[in-house]
Amino acid sequence: MSELNKVVFNKGICNIASGSHAIDFLDVKTNKVTINLEVNSNSDILLSNIKEIKTLTINVERNSTLTLSFLLRSTLINPLNIIINVKGNSVVTSYFAEFSKDDLSLDCQINLLEENASAYVKLASLASNKDNKNISVSVNHISARTYGKVDNYGVCKDNSRLLFAGTSHIYEKSIKSKTEQNAKIMVFDEASNAIAKPILKIDENDIEASHAAVVGKINDEHLFYLTSRGISEANAKELITFGYLKPILEGFKDQTYRDIISSLIEGRM
Repeated sequence: MSELNKVVFNKGICNIASGSHAIDFLDVKTNKVTINLEVNSNSDILLSNIKEIKTLTINVERNSTLTLSFLLRSTLINPLNIIINVKGNSVVTSYFAEFSKDDLSLDCQINLLEENASAYVKLASLASNKDNKNISVSVNHISARTYGKVDNYGVCKDNSRLLFAGTSHIYEKSIKSKTEQNAKIMVFDEASNAIAKPILKIDENDIEASHAAVVGKINDEHLFYLTSRGISEANAKELITFGYLKPILEGFKDQTYRDIISSLIEGRM
């Protein structure tokens, strides 16, 4: 991805055609933003410094293939609401690198509005230093033959609290739709509080739906293996954490942003 392309907002609204874009929200002087995407080919958008935004709405037109990469690294206005509306025959893949400091309340609603709309979400979050983070990613199957998959990965340490929630809702008449939701959190200490609450809401019979939630402590065998080879426990935990959260980097093509994410993970450890 090239350096930040100038994206013009007019009263909080911008229209983006196909191509690669990077949007820095530092210069956006409104807390409510709508991005209209008219995409008819492969496109990708990186969104960073969503610091003053309260509501971000992204409208994806028909026949689009889009990658959205969210870099959340600063203390945010809470709650942050993200709404992604996907029309027919479109595929949206969203990556959330959530390494902001302090407390966080993030609610992402993805609406699959028409047939053959699909959404894939991959999210990585790190809660440390007494953070209190509540993250909810929901997919609403409003039309037939839609597909949604959500994978949330988190690390919770230092007396922090991390909640993964969200509802996969298949509406009535949304036949042949499929939804999946997975939440996994690795906990470093007993004083930390990790919660995974994926929810299925099904109003139709001819569908496929699944969810899974795993919350567990750091793998003692991995920790022992690394420390037995002369690595300090602190560095061993850092290596394990980085390996656990590293897959989120696949959503960030530019090496500059990959380096930023790596530094954020290391810094928060």
